[in-house]
Amino acid sequence: MRGRVLAAAVTVLLATGVAGHGGAAEAATVTRTVLSDGFSGDRGDRPADDVWAVSGGRDSYAALDGEGRLALNAVLRTEKTFTQAYGRAEARIQAWRMDGAWRALSVLDANGRVPAGSLETLASDRVDGDDFHTYAIDWTPSTLTWSVDGRKVLRFTRAEQGTPLMVVLNPASGGYYSTGMLVDWVTVRTTVQVDAPKWKAFTDYEPGRFVEYKKVVYKVREAHTSLPGWQPDLVPALFAKA
Repeated sequence: MRGRVLAAAVTVLLATGVAGHGGAAEAATVTRTVLSDGFSGDRGDRPADDVWAVSGGRDSYAALDGEGRLALNAVLRTEKTFTQAYGRAEARIQAWRMDGAWRALSVLDANGRVPAGSLETLASDRVDGDDFHTYAIDWTPSTLTWSVDGRKVLRFTRAEQGTPLMVVLNPASGGYYSTGMLVDWVTVRTTVQVDAPKWKAFTDYEPGRFVEYKKVVYKVREAHTSLPGWQPDLVPALFAKA
Protein backbone atom coordinates (compact mmCIF):
# COMPACT_ATOMS: atom_id res chain seq x y z
CA MET A 1 0.00 0.00 0.00
CA ARG A 2 1.25 3.45 -0.82
CA GLY A 3 1.74 5.58 2.25
CA ARG A 4 -0.76 8.33 2.20
CA VAL A 5 -3.71 9.34 4.23
CA LEU A 6 -6.16 11.82 2.82
CA ALA A 7 -8.44 12.73 5.64
CA ALA A 8 -10.94 15.25 6.72
CA ALA A 9 -9.97 14.28 10.26
CA VAL A 10 -9.77 17.12 12.71
CA THR A 11 -6.28 17.27 14.22
CA VAL A 12 -5.93 20.64 15.94
CA LEU A 13 -8.72 22.78 17.28
CA LEU A 14 -8.95 26.30 18.61
CA ALA A 15 -12.34 27.56 19.78
CA THR A 16 -12.95 31.23 19.16
CA GLY A 17 -15.29 33.66 20.83
CA VAL A 18 -17.89 33.13 23.52
CA ALA A 19 -21.41 32.26 22.46
CA GLY A 20 -24.73 32.59 24.17
CA HIS A 21 -26.14 30.27 26.78
CA GLY A 22 -27.78 26.87 26.58
CA GLY A 23 -27.48 25.15 23.19
CA ALA A 24 -26.84 28.27 21.15
CA ALA A 25 -24.46 27.60 18.27
CA GLU A 26 -21.12 29.32 18.12
CA ALA A 27 -18.46 29.41 15.48
CA ALA A 28 -15.28 27.48 16.11
CA THR A 29 -12.14 27.43 14.02
CA VAL A 30 -10.80 23.94 13.45
CA THR A 31 -7.74 22.77 11.59
CA ARG A 32 -8.22 19.76 9.32
CA THR A 33 -5.51 17.56 7.87
CA VAL A 34 -6.35 17.41 4.17
CA LEU A 35 -3.15 15.72 3.00
CA SER A 36 -0.75 13.49 4.91
CA ASP A 37 1.75 11.36 3.04
CA GLY A 38 4.48 9.36 4.78
CA PHE A 39 5.63 7.66 1.54
CA SER A 40 5.55 4.13 2.91
CA GLY A 41 5.54 1.39 0.30
CA ASP A 42 7.80 -0.85 -1.73
CA ARG A 43 11.05 0.37 -3.20
CA GLY A 44 10.51 1.72 -6.69
CA ASP A 45 6.79 2.44 -6.30
CA ARG A 46 5.62 5.76 -7.62
CA PRO A 47 4.00 8.29 -5.29
CA ALA A 48 0.23 8.00 -5.16
CA ASP A 49 -1.08 9.26 -8.49
CA ASP A 50 -4.38 10.41 -7.00
CA VAL A 51 -2.39 12.73 -4.74
CA TRP A 52 0.65 13.77 -6.80
CA ALA A 53 1.42 14.71 -10.41
CA VAL A 54 5.02 14.36 -11.66
CA SER A 55 6.56 16.59 -14.30
CA GLY A 56 10.08 16.76 -15.72
CA GLY A 57 12.36 15.48 -18.47
CA ARG A 58 13.02 11.87 -19.45
CA ASP A 59 15.78 11.56 -16.84
CA SER A 60 13.52 12.71 -14.02
CA TYR A 61 12.21 10.31 -11.41
CA ALA A 62 9.98 10.17 -8.36
CA ALA A 63 9.97 6.87 -6.49
CA LEU A 64 9.64 5.46 -2.99
CA ASP A 65 12.88 4.16 -1.48
CA GLY A 66 11.23 1.39 0.53
CA GLU A 67 12.21 3.03 3.82
CA GLY A 68 9.38 5.51 4.14
CA ARG A 69 10.85 8.23 1.96
CA LEU A 70 10.41 9.61 -1.53
CA ALA A 71 13.46 9.97 -3.79
CA LEU A 72 12.86 12.86 -6.14
CA ASN A 73 14.53 14.40 -9.16
CA ALA A 74 11.44 15.95 -10.72
CA VAL A 75 8.82 18.55 -9.92
CA LEU A 76 5.98 17.03 -7.91
CA ARG A 77 2.72 18.89 -7.32
CA THR A 78 -0.54 18.07 -5.63
CA GLU A 79 -3.33 16.98 -7.95
CA LYS A 80 -5.85 19.10 -6.07
CA THR A 81 -5.73 22.76 -5.17
CA PHE A 82 -6.44 24.13 -1.73
CA THR A 83 -9.05 26.85 -1.69
CA GLN A 84 -9.18 27.53 2.05
CA ALA A 85 -8.20 31.05 3.08
CA TYR A 86 -5.77 29.88 5.75
CA GLY A 87 -3.50 26.86 5.97
CA ARG A 88 -0.10 25.33 6.54
CA ALA A 89 1.93 23.04 4.28
CA GLU A 90 4.88 21.26 5.82
CA ALA A 91 7.51 18.79 4.56
CA ARG A 92 10.58 17.06 5.96
CA ILE A 93 13.24 17.19 3.24
CA GLN A 94 16.88 16.24 2.81
CA ALA A 95 18.62 18.06 -0.03
CA TRP A 96 21.52 20.42 -0.48
CA ARG A 97 20.25 23.88 -1.29
CA MET A 98 22.28 26.88 -2.34
CA ASP A 99 19.14 28.93 -1.79
CA GLY A 100 15.44 28.82 -2.44
CA ALA A 101 13.31 27.45 0.37
CA TRP A 102 10.52 28.65 -1.88
CA ARG A 103 11.62 26.03 -4.42
CA ALA A 104 11.93 23.03 -2.08
CA LEU A 105 8.38 23.43 -0.85
CA SER A 106 6.50 25.75 -3.10
CA VAL A 107 3.09 26.72 -4.45
CA LEU A 108 1.54 27.30 -7.84
CA ASP A 109 -1.82 28.72 -8.72
CA ALA A 110 -4.69 26.67 -10.12
CA ASN A 111 -3.27 27.13 -13.65
CA GLY A 112 0.15 25.78 -12.67
CA ARG A 113 1.81 29.20 -12.67
CA VAL A 114 3.84 31.02 -10.05
CA PRO A 115 1.45 33.41 -8.27
CA ALA A 116 2.01 37.10 -8.87
CA GLY A 117 3.33 39.18 -5.99
CA SER A 118 6.45 40.38 -4.21
CA LEU A 119 9.00 38.35 -2.23
CA GLU A 120 10.81 39.58 0.87
CA THR A 121 13.86 37.83 2.35
CA LEU A 122 13.71 37.54 6.13
CA ALA A 123 16.79 35.38 6.76
CA SER A 124 19.20 33.03 4.97
CA ASP A 125 17.54 29.84 3.80
CA ARG A 126 20.67 27.94 2.78
CA VAL A 127 20.89 24.39 4.18
CA ASP A 128 23.33 21.50 3.83
CA GLY A 129 22.37 18.09 2.50
CA ASP A 130 23.59 16.04 5.46
CA ASP A 131 20.35 16.10 7.41
CA PHE A 132 16.62 16.45 6.99
CA HIS A 133 15.13 19.91 7.46
CA THR A 134 11.52 20.87 8.03
CA TYR A 135 10.14 23.32 5.49
CA ALA A 136 6.79 25.02 6.05
CA ILE A 137 4.53 27.51 4.32
CA ASP A 138 1.87 29.35 6.30
CA TRP A 139 -0.63 31.03 4.03
CA THR A 140 -3.34 33.61 4.49
CA PRO A 141 -5.46 35.36 1.83
CA SER A 142 -2.74 37.99 1.39
CA THR A 143 0.63 36.42 2.35
CA LEU A 144 2.68 33.26 2.33
CA THR A 145 5.47 32.86 4.87
CA TRP A 146 8.19 30.23 4.49
CA SER A 147 10.13 28.80 7.41
CA VAL A 148 12.98 26.30 7.69
CA ASP A 149 13.27 24.37 10.95
CA GLY A 150 10.91 26.85 12.57
CA ARG A 151 12.86 29.93 11.43
CA LYS A 152 11.02 32.36 9.13
CA VAL A 153 13.05 33.00 5.99
CA LEU A 154 10.74 34.40 3.29
CA ARG A 155 7.49 36.31 3.03
CA PHE A 156 5.49 36.58 -0.18
CA THR A 157 2.76 39.20 -0.58
CA ARG A 158 0.14 38.00 -3.02
CA ALA A 159 -1.07 40.28 -5.80
CA GLU A 160 -4.34 38.34 -5.99
CA GLN A 161 -5.73 37.55 -2.59
CA GLY A 162 -7.27 34.21 -1.70
CA THR A 163 -6.65 32.41 -5.00
CA PRO A 164 -6.46 28.56 -4.92
CA LEU A 165 -3.00 27.03 -4.46
CA MET A 166 -1.37 23.69 -5.18
CA VAL A 167 1.64 22.49 -3.19
CA VAL A 168 4.87 21.69 -5.04
CA LEU A 169 8.07 19.77 -4.22
CA ASN A 170 10.99 20.90 -6.35
CA PRO A 171 14.63 19.69 -6.14
CA ALA A 172 15.96 22.69 -8.11
CA SER A 173 18.50 24.87 -6.29
CA GLY A 174 20.27 27.90 -7.65
CA GLY A 175 19.38 26.96 -11.22
CA TYR A 176 20.45 23.32 -10.84
CA TYR A 177 18.72 20.15 -9.77
CA SER A 178 19.86 18.71 -6.46
CA THR A 179 20.85 15.05 -6.61
CA GLY A 180 19.41 12.69 -4.06
CA MET A 181 16.55 14.81 -2.76
CA LEU A 182 14.63 12.77 -0.18
CA VAL A 183 11.23 13.64 1.25
CA ASP A 184 10.27 12.02 4.54
CA TRP A 185 6.69 13.28 4.76
CA VAL A 186 4.32 16.01 3.64
CA THR A 187 1.26 17.36 5.42
CA VAL A 188 -1.22 20.07 4.49
CA ARG A 189 -3.61 21.43 7.10
CA THR A 190 -6.31 24.03 6.56
CA THR A 191 -8.62 25.92 8.88
CA VAL A 192 -12.39 26.04 8.53
CA GLN A 193 -15.36 27.28 10.54
CA VAL A 194 -17.80 24.83 12.13
CA ASP A 195 -20.88 25.21 14.33
CA ALA A 196 -20.24 24.04 17.89
CA PRO A 197 -23.26 24.49 20.20
CA LYS A 198 -22.71 24.20 23.90
CA TRP A 199 -23.09 20.69 25.32
CA LYS A 200 -26.39 20.00 27.09
CA ALA A 201 -27.78 17.01 28.93
CA PHE A 202 -30.81 15.19 27.44
CA THR A 203 -29.74 16.12 23.91
CA ASP A 204 -29.48 13.77 20.91
CA TYR A 205 -26.03 13.83 19.33
CA GLU A 206 -25.02 12.36 15.99
CA PRO A 207 -21.48 11.24 15.00
CA GLY A 208 -19.38 13.92 13.34
CA ARG A 209 -21.09 16.89 15.00
CA PHE A 210 -19.18 19.34 17.19
CA VAL A 211 -20.01 20.60 20.67
CA GLU A 212 -18.37 23.10 22.98
CA TYR A 213 -17.81 22.39 26.67
CA LYS A 214 -15.77 24.60 28.98
CA LYS A 215 -14.40 26.52 25.96
CA VAL A 216 -13.07 23.34 24.36
CA VAL A 217 -14.62 21.87 21.22
CA TYR A 218 -15.23 18.14 20.90
CA LYS A 219 -16.28 15.92 18.03
CA VAL A 220 -19.09 13.42 18.66
CA ARG A 221 -17.83 9.87 18.15
CA GLU A 222 -21.02 7.83 18.60
CA ALA A 223 -24.73 8.56 18.41
CA HIS A 224 -26.29 8.91 21.86
CA THR A 225 -28.64 10.87 24.06
CA SER A 226 -26.60 12.75 26.62
CA LEU A 227 -27.26 12.28 30.33
CA PRO A 228 -26.07 14.28 33.34
CA GLY A 229 -22.51 13.25 34.08
CA TRP A 230 -21.80 12.45 30.42
CA GLN A 231 -19.91 15.67 29.81
CA PRO A 232 -17.48 15.46 26.88
CA ASP A 233 -14.39 15.62 29.08
CA LEU A 234 -15.61 12.61 31.09
CA VAL A 235 -16.66 10.17 28.37
CA PRO A 236 -13.93 9.80 25.70
CA ALA A 237 -15.87 6.90 24.18
CA LEU A 238 -18.52 9.39 23.06
CA PHE A 239 -16.50 12.56 22.47
CA ALA A 240 -13.04 13.21 21.06
CA LYS A 241 -11.21 16.44 21.81
CA ALA A 242 -10.49 17.81 18.38
